[in-house]
Parts: sequence; C-alpha cells; structure tokens
Amino acid sequence: MTGRFGKRLFEIFFRTYSEKLWGIPCSELDADFAAQRIKKLSLLEVIKSFVKLTKKNEHKTLVDQFAYPLKGTGMVYENMRDKIRENGGKIHLSNPVKRVLRKASTATGIELENGEVKNFDEVVSSMPLTLLMKRLDNVPQSIRDNVAKLRYRNTVIVYLRIDAADLFPDNWLYIHSENLSVGRITNFRNWVPELYGEDDKTILALEYWCYEDDDFWSLEDAKIIDLAKKEIASTRLIGSSEVLDGKVVRLPRCYPVYSKGYKENLKPVEGFLTDIESLSVIGRYGAFKYNNQDHSILMGMRAAENIAEGKSHDLWEINTDYDNYQESYIITRTGLEKA
Repeated sequence: MTGRFGKRLFEIFFRTYSEKLWGIPCSELDADFAAQRIKKLSLLEVIKSFVKLTKKNEHKTLVDQFAYPLKGTGMVYENMRDKIRENGGKIHLSNPVKRVLRKASTATGIELENGEVKNFDEVVSSMPLTLLMKRLDNVPQSIRDNVAKLRYRNTVIVYLRIDAADLFPDNWLYIHSENLSVGRITNFRNWVPELYGEDDKTILALEYWCYEDDDFWSLEDAKIIDLAKKEIASTRLIGSSEVLDGKVVRLPRCYPVYSKGYKENLKPVEGFLTDIESLSVIGRYGAFKYNNQDHSILMGMRAAENIAEGKSHDLWEINTDYDNYQESYIITRTGLEKA
C-alpha cells in the first residue's frame, strides 16, 4: 500500500481501519490481503477516476454502483432453497454437526450432535476450517499444529434505530479514526427503498471486531449498545436525532486472518484435505479464503460440477476473482443469475 499510494495515504486510509479489523499491526499482515482488495489499482488510476479521464472504470475497487436484492441478500439463499426443494432436494436446519466421518481416505458422511449418523456419497463442508479439522478423526499431529496457528476474527454488529429518515447519503462508511472502536457504519436506508417502505426511521449497523478470547466478545449487550450510541453521536452523523433502540448480533469466525506465515500453515492442511476423497471444503469459512459472497457461491457451484459432472475444478484456487473462469454468476436485484 505504501508503494502504491505513499506513506501518508497509507496512514490515513488503510492502517487504522485494517488494524481494527484484524487486531494486529499491519506489519504482521500478509501482503495477500491488500493485493486481493486493490488488485492493480494505483494512485494514478484513482486520480484518473476522480477527474473522469477514463470513460469506463476498469477497477473493481472503484465501482460506483452495484445490484442489491430488493429484500436484502437473504433473497439469494431463499432462491437457492426454493430451487433445491423444487428439484427434490432436502434442507435440514438446526442440525449441528459433531464430526465428519471417513473410512481410510474417503469421507462417508456425518455424525450429528444428537448422535445420529448420516451416510453420504459426498460431503461438502462450509464450516470454519479449524472446526472441521477438530471434527475429523486421525488427523496427524503436525497438521493439527498447523491448524492451531490459523485464526478467525469475530464480528459484533450493533444495529441502531435512529429517529430520522435522511442522515447521510452513503451506503457505508469506513471509520479510520483511532479515537473510535467502530470500524464500519452501514446505512441500510440508502440501499433500496423496498427495505424500509413507509417507515420514516433509519437503521444503522455499526461493526466491531474482536477475537473469541477478547473481553469485548462476551461483553453484555447493553454495554455494547451504549458504546455504539456514544460513538455514533461523536461522529455527528446523526446530528441531534434520537437513538430509539439497539440490537447486538455476534458473528463468530467471520474473517480468516491473513497474518504473516498463514500460507505456510494453510498449505499442509489443504494438502491433507485434498487427499480425502468425497470431501470438498468451500466458502470463506470452509476454505479459509477471504472471499466475498459471490466468490463463495461460485465455489459451491464448482464443487457441484465436480460431483455431478465429473469436472476437476481446483476449489482452492477460487479466491477473489473470476478471471480464470469462463463462466460467472452475478447477484441481481431478484437473486442470482448467470452473467
């Protein structure tokens, strides 16, 4: 980042937010994180985009519009659910998995927490990689040692209901100030009007990050809401508007931490899992890849093609870009469509 944009811009626009997110100094982050997010972007390209010297924005980092499902991103998964059921498939919710079963080098099914055993021809896992490895038998100690060095970062989202309809025009804001713990603020009123209808209030989401063993993760909801109220007031984004209500949602293991050396620990784990037949791992959690939503969906589609059509996609190679694939899918206002 310093090489692309200079030390000053790195300090202003990258360091503080990134250190809030990952909980470690940027000097301890692997360069993969920044490289995936900015790709070939440079200071010159940013300047060109601002003065509109280029007719078409060629950098995904600088997109100024995107499609968003009318009722929220849950529509994407509801559409998937409906199509699966229409084709005779079954979806079982609230069935936590105790372990993945295997005989020799082949996955054979799963055991649920209630002791029930389900036998399958193929197992596709999207559970956090570190949990999967704990729920597999006969894992060599050296692999367990590698897994122990891989960490996820947790998210705590505070939703605040504000007594106002027009606070600020942005969809989301990244908060770089070191005086605030919040890292990102999302204004859902500015996404699509269908989300709020006739309601004249605004829902803001304030994101905080921590590790599972941090005190913040187990802090009482009321205290976290009080912190969020104080911080949103200090930003002056809501002016004198009243905060009517708050809700806390905790999301464990949201972000695989790309700390220095993570690849050296991840590669042996990838090799071990690849050698288990009839087992595929996918998604940000499952593959320990810092994917976006669409890339994770693509991993699932490629896994399905491997199983149903005998293809040989390397799922580990699907990360944050479609460039290596002839087909891609896009999230639209009504769900998921082929591009």
